[in-house]
Amino acid sequence: MGHLRRGGALAVVLGLLLAATPAAAEPTTRYRNPISADFADTFADPVVVRGQDGLWYAYGTTDPLREGEKTFHRVPTARSADLVDWTYVGDAFGPDQRPPYAAPDAGFWAPDVRYLDGRWVMYVTVTNTTVSPAGDDFAIGAATAPSPTGPWTFAPEPVVAPRPGGGGGWLWTIDPSQFTDVDGRKYLYYGSYYGGISVTELSADGLRAVGEPTVVAVDNKFEGSYVLRHDGWYYLFASTANCCAGPATGYSVHVGRAKSPRGPFVDRDGLPLVGSRAGGTPVLTQNGNRWIGTGHNGFLTDLSGQDWIVYHAIDRADPYLDEPFGINERPMLIDRLDWVDGWPTVNAGAGPSDGARPAPVTTARLDERFSSGRLTGWRAPTGDWRVTGGGSGGARPLP
Repeated sequence: MGHLRRGGALAVVLGLLLAATPAAAEPTTRYRNPISADFADTFADPVVVRGQDGLWYAYGTTDPLREGEKTFHRVPTARSADLVDWTYVGDAFGPDQRPPYAAPDAGFWAPDVRYLDGRWVMYVTVTNTTVSPAGDDFAIGAATAPSPTGPWTFAPEPVVAPRPGGGGGWLWTIDPSQFTDVDGRKYLYYGSYYGGISVTELSADGLRAVGEPTVVAVDNKFEGSYVLRHDGWYYLFASTANCCAGPATGYSVHVGRAKSPRGPFVDRDGLPLVGSRAGGTPVLTQNGNRWIGTGHNGFLTDLSGQDWIVYHAIDRADPYLDEPFGINERPMLIDRLDWVDGWPTVNAGAGPSDGARPAPVTTARLDERFSSGRLTGWRAPTGDWRVTGGGSGGARPLP
């Protein structure tokens, strides 16, 4: 902390507060990827939400969590107080729990969890339904719960049913992502390489698709969508290339923006995300360090107002679970999302981090805040105290 040129009383107050703070209460100020290492070797398609209890909850796709475990967790769930240290708290669904339309061998992929109208709603890919014996008839299901850890109850009907495609197959109805607009209208984005990404409006309870869907991103290129509203624009993030090619993966995140949740979305060069010459401005891609296959993202905002992206990636030196053989090892990572000239980028364009980084601001405990008259402040991730009151507006370092 720099020297104080004014406000001697403030210096005394700060000194007393810091002296009274036990060392064990020091906030987490640094993190290192992957943040799922405490509880999982792989935690693909992650999404993170903040509960009413102030804790953070992460959900991943159905897979084993650890090397050699051989147990497929049906939407594993983890909890954290600081987005750095995580604890596995169980699976969203039991081994015999499935919606009425799901086949016995159905798995649940790519969960998206939201707090809607007083309850938690999980949208999830149901990998096999009773529509077709072929087993490629994906659907989007929904489950509701009173808390982020459940208990989860499936809605009896799919939000988006399996969709017939050309040649007798079924379009890839996967990777759901819900969005609520400023006017309260609810939308769901879904889809993948076979069929592209579509958006549909949802019923008031968020459990049924209504109206006609709109294709917002071309097939054979995009999946894993997520929409954010920022400064009056709607940003459609989507992943491209093969998520699961081990050390050969080129998975990455691209973006387009629009003035409506239904698009049309265009990239920074004005190229649309639909059409034969589909665009997409890169947001997150490999940069030469250990992390490749960076994609299928979610977002969160910490208590300082900083945006963060959560995603999975592959360690080029350890790309697979050795047992069960062939499953891509995709742990959960987090990095800062910056906005530069109206466009998002990760770590100011540096990409995925490998090494200690300033952690998100996730707590407002006494050891991180002070108050003296009209002056208030908080301790930044760097460890510096910052003034947020006193009539100047905004956070600034102490003088």
